[in-house]
Amino acid sequence: MDRASRRNYRYVYAVAVGIFVAGILMGDYREIPSGMKAIFYNNAVLITDYVAVAGIAGAFFNVALVTGATAFLMQMNHLPMHGRSIFTLGLMSGFSFFGKNIYTMWFILLGTWLLSVVNKEKFSKNLISGLLATSLGPIIGVAYLHHGVTPISMTYALLAGIVIGFIVPLLAAHTNGILRGLSLYNGGFAVGLLALIMVPVMAGYGFDFSNTSTWSTGNNTKFAVFLYVTSLICITSGYKADPKYAWTNYRNLLRRPGVAKDDFTQLDGMGAVLINMGVNIAICTSYVLITKGDLNGPTLGGIFTVAGFSANGKHARNIVPIMLGIYLGSSFSTEFTPNHHGVQMAIFLGTTLAPISGTYGIVAGILAGVVHSSAILQSGLGYSGANLYNNGFCGGVVSVVCYPVFHHFLKENTYAEPSPSRTRKAEEVRKELPPVQMEQALIEK
Repeated sequence: MDRASRRNYRYVYAVAVGIFVAGILMGDYREIPSGMKAIFYNNAVLITDYVAVAGIAGAFFNVALVTGATAFLMQMNHLPMHGRSIFTLGLMSGFSFFGKNIYTMWFILLGTWLLSVVNKEKFSKNLISGLLATSLGPIIGVAYLHHGVTPISMTYALLAGIVIGFIVPLLAAHTNGILRGLSLYNGGFAVGLLALIMVPVMAGYGFDFSNTSTWSTGNNTKFAVFLYVTSLICITSGYKADPKYAWTNYRNLLRRPGVAKDDFTQLDGMGAVLINMGVNIAICTSYVLITKGDLNGPTLGGIFTVAGFSANGKHARNIVPIMLGIYLGSSFSTEFTPNHHGVQMAIFLGTTLAPISGTYGIVAGILAGVVHSSAILQSGLGYSGANLYNNGFCGGVVSVVCYPVFHHFLKENTYAEPSPSRTRKAEEVRKELPPVQMEQALIEK
């Protein structure tokens, strides 16, 4: 693993600790034991707001545990801290506010490990797909809570986890080509397809996927301060990481379509990526406050997810048209409003479609957002809310439908050049070092 990645893993552990401390400052640390117990005994079918279920301190403790555990698994398997690793951490952290937890993830990862053993592959090859598969954690929760937590129900959960963790990496490799990079949540599309089969089968054998929706309110001020401080830290850290080029590279980053292959860490550097994270967090937080929405577990999770994908696909110019489209679609609907709980989540998680606006322009992005705003509220019915990446599944369907139309009529943005400073650094390395050392030095740069 390169030196920069080792350093960045230390920062991730510091972030996990920071999340834990923030939870204690905003909540009551005495809530943590009872909060973690409440999370264990909740199946987490959408929408389950862990802030409402476990309290602020309990919810943030769960997020910190999942973030730290994810980083540890990735580091132990020598995954470099590049775009794909960062967005995986963003997804794991974000969804730990409203469905993923430190209990259910291990059942699924066991299945992914078994897949690696059967295929005689390194676990690292399938680890990220396995982590993304934990979006089906509610299926595990439903299984081990079936008629109470008993040895037989835990066996059901173990079997379900093995099936999920074993199949999803194979399925994700297949669906990746279908989406053509226009929906960033390929894992969400893959697990949605699997959930469409598993949930009806399990329901047919008596497993209960019903749940009482929870949605906390009244924490906007606390969480807004937390998010704006996080935004400021990201922007400041980005500038300090690359004071000479961070802002210039960030402006170059904004030119990119943001398709799934656009790894901003490699193309523009971590300085620009951190600034991008900070700006996107500020945009999302401001949207909630302006529209008088709710900052809670689900919306915090959406914002963390946007932050994660700020390293690999999302930036201000391609997420805002999608957000605007979802807002307009819900504003003119006769069935729901912009402050509908599902729409508030979709505003941020629906930016899986950011590559559409980045590739085909603002109007295409707005149209995709309008379509997504209605489709998202119906797309999860086939799996009873058991797929936490509901927006990923819906966004995949929307992108598949939109692609042939937009591709036929609209000009594509295919900009993919590295920022000039990244090119210059590569040239400097080539001049200064012998060929034997050049490749490793370029990685560390």
